[in-house]
Formats: sequence, structure tokens, C-alpha cells
Amino acid sequence: MRSFPRITRRFNFKVSPGVALAVVAAAAAIAALALPQAAWAVLAVGQPAPAFELQDLDGKTVSLAAFRGKTVVLEWINPNCPVSRDYAERNVMSTTAAAHPEVVWLAINSTNRTHGDFVAPTAHKAYNQKNGIAYPVLYDSSGEIGHAYGAKVTPHMFIIDGAGKLVYNGAIDSGPGASTVNYVDAALTALAAGKSPHCLLYTSPSPRDRTRSRMPSSA
Repeated sequence: MRSFPRITRRFNFKVSPGVALAVVAAAAAIAALALPQAAWAVLAVGQPAPAFELQDLDGKTVSLAAFRGKTVVLEWINPNCPVSRDYAERNVMSTTAAAHPEVVWLAINSTNRTHGDFVAPTAHKAYNQKNGIAYPVLYDSSGEIGHAYGAKVTPHMFIIDGAGKLVYNGAIDSGPGASTVNYVDAALTALAAGKSPHCLLYTSPSPRDRTRSRMPSSA
């Protein structure tokens, strides 16, 4: 799950229409190979959350089904993503998780083991300890679960209610700043009060997350 910064510099040169079409076609073909859109799920709020069994950093299998009846938060994480790391260093997720002890919080790392951004268990444990991450981190090295949920950035957040249905799909918050709104905290607070968080939903991560922490399908 490597981050790709958005390229904003413009180059002033001319090409013939034929060459331009060829370049566009080639780029589209490469994009289709690198990030096949058909492989990504479009998981809407209210749909059943895809089941999974993944191993944690100690090799223990963790199943979503084991938490039936509880609210579950899924956080897509990547220590080598600058956005994910920034949130970890500011303890945003760990603080939010601690504020809702009744909730099961699971982080999922979908980085392929052959990718340069992959973090081995020992290093991941050290990273977790340094940043106060006390909740389980699960490996999804095939990317299967990331694709099933449609997780495209790190962090990308999902909340599953006790009935196993998705009630939130989006960013952790509105981005750093004095007026930051923690969407996940608000949704969890609403659920704890027996209210529907639907009015709080933001079905795609914030522009800041979307442009700085894209998850390629090969990662």
C-alpha cells in the first residue's frame, strides 16, 4: 500500500493526435493491469460486511465472525504510508479506540509481502509499541479482504454493527486542523447511544487521504 503523491506540475509540449491517442490507450491498459477496477468492491452502508479470517502479528487467526454482536472498527494501516504514519504518531486512532472500550478495533495491513513497503511482524510490533497501538494488526497480504471492502487508502475506516452490517465507510476525520471533526468517534458515539449514525456518514475518504495514500491493488 504505497503512497503516490499527486503530480501537479504541467509540461508545455505538443504531440500529434495519433500519438496522444496511443499514449492514452497505453496508459489505460497499464492502469487496468495495475489497478483493475472490477476487482474493487463497492460496499454500501447497510450491506453485510464481508467475512474474513486473517492472521495477526503473532500468527493467530482472527475471525470477524467471532465478534458477532459487537461493534467492530476496521482500520486499513500501513506504517510506510506518510498519512497512515502521521495519524499513528498523533495517536488519533489509538485515542479514538480508547474512548470506546466496548468496540472491537482491528487494523488491517494489505501490503503484499513482496512489496517494498511490507513491514515484518517484529518491526510492526515495534512500530505499534512506539505509537501506542494496542489493538490487533492483521495481515491481508493477498489484498483479498481489502478488495472485498473496497479499501483504497490508508487509513480507510469501516464500522460494522452487532448485526454484521456496515454502518460507516470513509475517512477517520475531516483532516488535521483546529476544526477537525472525528467522523468515526461521532459514529461510534451515536451507536453507543442507540442512534443511527447514517446522518454522519461520509462514503469516501477525505480529499487529503485520497490524494496522498492510494492503495494500489498490487500492494
